[in-house]
Amino acid sequence: MARRSKRRRRRGNSNLPMLLGGIGGVLLVVIVAALALKPAREGGDASRQETFSVADYRRNASLLIGNVYHIEGRVEHIESQGNDRIVAVSVPGNEQERLPLLVRSGTAGKVNLTRGDSFIFEVKCCSGHTDNQREVKGVLLVRGVESK
Repeated sequence: MARRSKRRRRRGNSNLPMLLGGIGGVLLVVIVAALALKPAREGGDASRQETFSVADYRRNASLLIGNVYHIEGRVEHIESQGNDRIVAVSVPGNEQERLPLLVRSGTAGKVNLTRGDSFIFEVKCCSGHTDNQREVKGVLLVRGVESK
C-alpha cells in the first residue's frame, strides 16, 4: 500500500508544472494582446471613434488632435486648393456654422461632392502648416466620404 500512495503523490506533483506552465502561457497571451492593442488606441486610428462636438472644436481644436470622427453634414461651399479641396459643411442642429474640411486629392473616391448634398465624412483632427510654415492646429482632414 505504501507504493500506491507514493505513485499518487508523484502523479499529483507531475501535473503541477503543467498547470503552472498553462497559467503562465495564458498570462503571456493576455499581456501580448494588451500590448498589441495599446498602440492602436493611442494612434487615433479608426478604432477610436468619438462623438464630434462643434462647440468643443470651436473652443479648443488643438485638444482634439489625433481623434477620428464621423461627421454627417451638407456641403455648402467647395473651394479648390491645387488638387485638394476645402469643403464648408453644415451639420444637423447647427446649420448656421460651417466646418471647414480638407479633402485631399483622391480621398473622396467615386463620391461626387456637390453643393447642397449631404454626406458622411470620416475625418481626423490633425495639425498642419501654412505656406509660410506657421503651424495650424485642429485641421479636419477627410479620410473617407459616403453618400447619405
